[in-house]
Amino acid sequence: MNPPNQQTGRAKIAYIPMEDVGNEYTVRMRELLAGYGDVVRYEGTKAWALRLLKGRFWRYDYAVLNWMENEFVDLRSGRISWKGFAKVLAKTLIIKAGVRRVVYVRHNNYPHAAQGPAMERSRKLVDWYCRLFANVLSHSGALTAAGAAYCPHPLYRIAEQRGADLPRALPEAYFVVFGRIARYKKIEELIAGFPANKALVVAGAVADEAYAQRLLAMQRDNVIVMPGKLSEAQAQKLVADARGVVISHADGDVVVSGTFFYAMSVRRPVFAIETPFLRWIAPRVGDELLNLGGDMRELCQTIADAAPAVGALNLSDRIEEQFGDEAVRRALGLALGRGA
Repeated sequence: MNPPNQQTGRAKIAYIPMEDVGNEYTVRMRELLAGYGDVVRYEGTKAWALRLLKGRFWRYDYAVLNWMENEFVDLRSGRISWKGFAKVLAKTLIIKAGVRRVVYVRHNNYPHAAQGPAMERSRKLVDWYCRLFANVLSHSGALTAAGAAYCPHPLYRIAEQRGADLPRALPEAYFVVFGRIARYKKIEELIAGFPANKALVVAGAVADEAYAQRLLAMQRDNVIVMPGKLSEAQAQKLVADARGVVISHADGDVVVSGTFFYAMSVRRPVFAIETPFLRWIAPRVGDELLNLGGDMRELCQTIADAAPAVGALNLSDRIEEQFGDEAVRRALGLALGRGA
């Protein structure tokens, strides 16, 4: 059978997340890759292996793999899963046997589930795994020294939202922690040190009910905790009306934070504990959009000293230059060997 691009005149691109959940990131990446060919769902490793065994070597032109490293660690124990690693390795080799160019997007330094010694061991496994690919992308320019090419994380698509009533009235000026309410975010430390001259809202779906109850008990006049899932319209209003978005954790597993890019998408400043990515991007976006603290104490002091909000909407050109669709397309084109 002829290669797909000879049948259609367009390249055939398989976009392969570990789990095809259809989230906003996956949707946006598929849209941007479509500028280089027809983006199709991968037919599955078993079906692809059977095709190869039958000698039917028609190929995808490109494949873009994501989040494969999550299988390297057992979710329950937090230890290395050699079975999971072997499974990913076999799947990857089968995919590579039928694709002209395979690109891997490294989302994590090591899997989120890793605990104790498995954190460093799984990091080394991910480093080794990445060497299987001639083309590795990262959404952090801080990883280019490790051999990855930088590709901006796409901005989220923001539509005008009407009639988004929040569960309760909020202060006129507030900072917000948005997203799943989970222990790793160290929200309790943020609340404990949060300055009395500013207001904080913590909102999002609950990942840990006991932890959410603990945060509710820590509320005070300038700290509001709103556990519970919000609609897209409510979430957008909550973030868009905030003085700034706070990221109160800097775990070593995560390369970049989706919260940062959501804030950029709605043109709101970010106040965060520094990470390699945030240190790298800070001079590129400027302190109107990003303020960093080296630890929780410094972060809280930065928030305490923050001046009234500036017109972040006026910074749209800077945001688009760094993270807009054209910047992402150029990076993807280079990774696919299609030029800038």
